[in-house]
Amino acid sequence: MSPADSSKYFTPFKPVEEQLVVKRSRFIAWVIPVTTRVAIAEALESRRKKFPDATHHCFAWRIGFDHELQAFSSDAGEPSGTAGRPILQALESRRLTNVVCVVTRYYGGTKLGTGGLMRAYSAAAFAAIDQTQLAEAFPVAVLHLQYDYPFAGAVEKVLHQLNARVLSQDFAEKISCTIEVHRDIDDRARELLKDACSGRITID
Repeated sequence: MSPADSSKYFTPFKPVEEQLVVKRSRFIAWVIPVTTRVAIAEALESRRKKFPDATHHCFAWRIGFDHELQAFSSDAGEPSGTAGRPILQALESRRLTNVVCVVTRYYGGTKLGTGGLMRAYSAAAFAAIDQTQLAEAFPVAVLHLQYDYPFAGAVEKVLHQLNARVLSQDFAEKISCTIEVHRDIDDRARELLKDACSGRITID
């Protein structure tokens, strides 16, 4: 799947693994959604454990948005610039973020050369990305709400209007819930929720 809108960001809906063979070298590409460096480290470790006898585990990742976006790539022992950068360029070309792509290589006995390695790692990354179901990704604001039960219907209507994602809910003396909205509409969300509850809502 290739995003049509170059102004948007996308992230994998779920992990996808694809592989290809180039001159008997096997390249296993794995694309997975992540949002933190801890999750990235865990993803890399999981691949090393799954393929402990592999020759290389090259990778690239991107997290965040716009001026806050962070990216990194590693050749993991391959010649400089032949693995990590081609993988990263594949992620960039598809406007992916909150993602890590790991390409595991089993050496097949035939050297591919600098150009051959770059093409192979790029092709492996694209093979996985192109099989990935993508979801639009955007910076979010997390809001913690607390309100009385009579306002439940009005709040639910606003949350639907905002296309908010409900992360958790608790029904005690009052209703407490944690929601996630597009960061660009944070202020509007607060205003609509306050109006819906006649000001009798706590928003943190």
